[in-house]
Amino acid sequence: MTEPLAALVQALTTALESGTFVKATLSKSAKRGPGEATQAFVRLVQIKGQPHISVLWRYPSKDVTRNHPVGAAGEVVAALLETSFQNCHLFTTKGDSELRTNNKGEPRLHHHKPTFVEPGDGEHDRQKRYLLDPAAAPYLQELGIVSVEGHVKSDKADKYRQLQNIVKLLDEFVARSDLGVRENLRVVDFGCGKAYLTFAVYDYFNHHLGIPTEVVGVDRNAELMTTCGTIARKLGYERLRFERSTVEEYEPGAVDVLIALHACDTATDVALYKGVAANASIIVAVPCCQKELRPQLKPPADEMPILKHDTFKDRYAQMLTDAMRGLLMESQGYRARVIEFISDAHTHRNVMIVAVREPGMGKRDERLAEVRALKQRYRIERQALEGLLEGRGAV
Repeated sequence: MTEPLAALVQALTTALESGTFVKATLSKSAKRGPGEATQAFVRLVQIKGQPHISVLWRYPSKDVTRNHPVGAAGEVVAALLETSFQNCHLFTTKGDSELRTNNKGEPRLHHHKPTFVEPGDGEHDRQKRYLLDPAAAPYLQELGIVSVEGHVKSDKADKYRQLQNIVKLLDEFVARSDLGVRENLRVVDFGCGKAYLTFAVYDYFNHHLGIPTEVVGVDRNAELMTTCGTIARKLGYERLRFERSTVEEYEPGAVDVLIALHACDTATDVALYKGVAANASIIVAVPCCQKELRPQLKPPADEMPILKHDTFKDRYAQMLTDAMRGLLMESQGYRARVIEFISDAHTHRNVMIVAVREPGMGKRDERLAEVRALKQRYRIERQALEGLLEGRGAV
């Protein structure tokens, strides 16, 4: 056992004995086969009145839980880090310890301020696991979603559910990508507004997955960016920052995950394009105000009985816009999905485009032909994402 690993195991044992243990997250799989576990999560539970550690193994298509007596915690975690994982983030109320292994196989142990001020409750997980725990996410209180007692405020319940749904979806997308085995990540959130999701994404990657992740929130509202930056510093979120800019002006640079919620009209196309140009592994967009195709749309005669109505024509133009965006993303090597991420009872802007980079997609010509066929059928002259991709010779 290396010295850094021995020190981490000692910190874990001490935290369990002193009642300061919160949880531990293991990542960076040592076995990189397609069916191997990508992460493991360790927490304290009570089984038949006795304390145990519960280890949840996360595989690409399932989760497997194994329980062990608390006295065996050090041995169990040491074995995991010697055989299955290379990184571990230990959370205690006294401070965080982070074991990181570089590409040369050299482990280093880093210490940080405590992320949590209260230990885990130790109850057995018979209820649904929440990736967004209102009682364990201090930023939710700072942003006004959760009360000082750790309860979701009644007038913020819809916003909380929306955040919960998005983070849950993001967790599914990450499981389908190679992000879970990266040493560090970078996320850009365009049009972040009050930054509810920006903080949640920071928490998810840095604390839930235990992967050091730089997150940048971008919005044109300078006052909001200043306020959000102040909250991030107050919470000690060293890898979280906010910048005032527009989608069109901001150059994201190298980015692993690009998010753009409610970017208006062709700003969504710009965000998608910048994600493609940055070779992002995951791109998530929630389109808004799809106006570009509406005045161009000239339906064929056999569809006029339906599309002569302005309401239907508006809706169809939106559907056509996002369908073409999905096809164009697939032409660039992404697996694209257009989904409803929340009930339309909460918002009519409930369509999400998700693109996960999938090497070897090999459908460029087929997808571009489908785009051209749609343009010809509805006599569409231009589409913003297609034009941007043309500019870089990608279509």
